[in-house]
Amino acid sequence: MTSLKHYHYTTYLHSIRVAKLTYLVSKKLGLPKEEQIYNCKGGLLHDIGKVLVPVSILDKPGPLTELEYEFVKIHPSYGSEMLKIFPSLKDLVPGVLYHHERLDGSGYPFGVSIIPLSAQIIGICDSFDAMTTKRPYNEKRLKSIHEAIFELKTQLQKYNYKIVEALEEVLREKKGNQQHFISI
Repeated sequence: MTSLKHYHYTTYLHSIRVAKLTYLVSKKLGLPKEEQIYNCKGGLLHDIGKVLVPVSILDKPGPLTELEYEFVKIHPSYGSEMLKIFPSLKDLVPGVLYHHERLDGSGYPFGVSIIPLSAQIIGICDSFDAMTTKRPYNEKRLKSIHEAIFELKTQLQKYNYKIVEALEEVLREKKGNQQHFISI
């Protein structure tokens, strides 16, 4: 994570937010404590492969070219290969490798529709954070929390509805407690 922090601080902060959300959603779903922690670690490392994507692409304010998008689409594979080097992290590979896959097969890097639960949770939390956090590429398309949840809920072909509902409950509870855990 130190490498990611120094390479691209925005992605580092995004990874922390995704890890927090992933943990809370896993807990809300009633998953065993060990799985909650495992999913949180996967959320923290889900974008570690972006250290091999040029910063000029990560910070590009406009649309990516086809070639640039191909670089971005490889980051889950890069990340999973990095994790395989460390025996203690190999169990996190599915969450990292498949977090951009979608239930309808429209995701990447493989376009599969059977996705590990950890990757589904990480993917939904990742999508939510990407929609609601200002970045160079989405300044004009930034969504409110409600708009982002609505978008996730209306794309049932892509996202597991039960996970989206759990995310919505987590956000509602945190708002009710006046905790702003999403901000870093």
